[in-house]
Amino acid sequence: MVSIQQAQKQPAGVRGLPIVGSLPDFARDPIKFITRLQRDYGDVAAFSLMGLKGVLISDPADIERVLLETGKRYGKFSASYALRTILGNGLVTSEGDFWKRQRKLVAPAFHHQSIKQYADQMVAYAQDMANTWENGAARDIHEDMMTLTQRIIMKVLFSVDVLDNAKGTSEAFNAMMQALGAQMSGVEAVLPNFVPTPTRTKMIEGVAYINNLLMEIIEKRRAEGSGDSDLLTMLMDARDDDGQPMSTEQMLDEIRSLYLAGHETTAATLSWAWLLLSHNPVSYAKLEAEIADVLKGRTPTSDDVPNLPYCNAVIKEALRCYPVAWITQRVAMEDVEIGGYAVAKDTAVWLSPWIVQHDPRWYAEPDTFMPERWLKDKAEQPKREAYIPFGGGPHICIGNGLAMMEAVLLMATMLQQYHIEMLPSHPVEYALTGTLRPKFGVQVKFTQRDLQA
Repeated sequence: MVSIQQAQKQPAGVRGLPIVGSLPDFARDPIKFITRLQRDYGDVAAFSLMGLKGVLISDPADIERVLLETGKRYGKFSASYALRTILGNGLVTSEGDFWKRQRKLVAPAFHHQSIKQYADQMVAYAQDMANTWENGAARDIHEDMMTLTQRIIMKVLFSVDVLDNAKGTSEAFNAMMQALGAQMSGVEAVLPNFVPTPTRTKMIEGVAYINNLLMEIIEKRRAEGSGDSDLLTMLMDARDDDGQPMSTEQMLDEIRSLYLAGHETTAATLSWAWLLLSHNPVSYAKLEAEIADVLKGRTPTSDDVPNLPYCNAVIKEALRCYPVAWITQRVAMEDVEIGGYAVAKDTAVWLSPWIVQHDPRWYAEPDTFMPERWLKDKAEQPKREAYIPFGGGPHICIGNGLAMMEAVLLMATMLQQYHIEMLPSHPVEYALTGTLRPKFGVQVKFTQRDLQA
């Protein structure tokens, strides 16, 4: 490893325009911009946005080191007005001792044994969703997946069913995601925080809607109590070293963070999976055959998840091809060395799962949907540090195990009843609204299976 003193080289990159830097190109299409940046300037490439110096790092070893050293030499980049408004001081944005305290408090709910108890409810809700479909009908399965995963995250973590509020919560969270996208790549990145744009106004209204919904749940729980050992109970019962409970404001921040992360990733991943499977009929046939062979028509359980290797591989490959959290940032808290280059304190350090997971150095045929790559011997699989859809280091997504189990169970359950295929005429484009979503949803046709066959 090169020391900071030895690393005198400054990373090459784009100069951009005065004041705004590369914001116009970044805003036009962020993924195209960072792809070109890495191609032209290598694994440590410099650029700037609105006067803020940044580097895009693309070597898995460098990325792993930055993620491992988050909280030591690198901090979270939380300057975004939208991000702070939406998530407050929850796990995604908090740092230091406060983050450690909150992570320790929340972690038991996501332990392997804890999440297994949620499996039956996930399957039941998936069956409920499938029962609303009709043979030969066409509809947007992305919208259905968002509704389904919202319902699941609230039930398994907070013991409530929000089906009656699904439309309102979807609209509220869509407003939040639109605001994140506008803050990242639009003109709102330039505007002061106090300017009340339509996007920001809808975001604030969305946060208020979700807070009101959650406050009703909290107040009902306080009044009636509960025998449920869910996350809400843990948050309400938590006491710090001085015996003080978590404030209501902090509880709301944590719940919003977990609610957003707990349904967005799984819903989008399943949506991309349906799209990818529709374009790859051989892989689709293998998946359907595995589900039929392993389950033999019975309802899946948590114990079936490890026995569905191809289904797991499909989900992993969908996350590789379309990582929902397609980019993230850290900030150098001191002068550092990355890849042999000197990176000054306060530089924004950008890292992109999209870039790494589409790099031919780490993946054979990176633009090809190939679940089989995850079924090889460990030594032949892609290197661990080159697969980062859930981040890495101490701040890795706390719900990654829950998300994988949920995606496998939902896919297996729904495919028992229907063959789901995207309409051939449906346009395929991504939208970067804080996460990587299908821009026009995923319009599919349902073909009901003959359960007597």
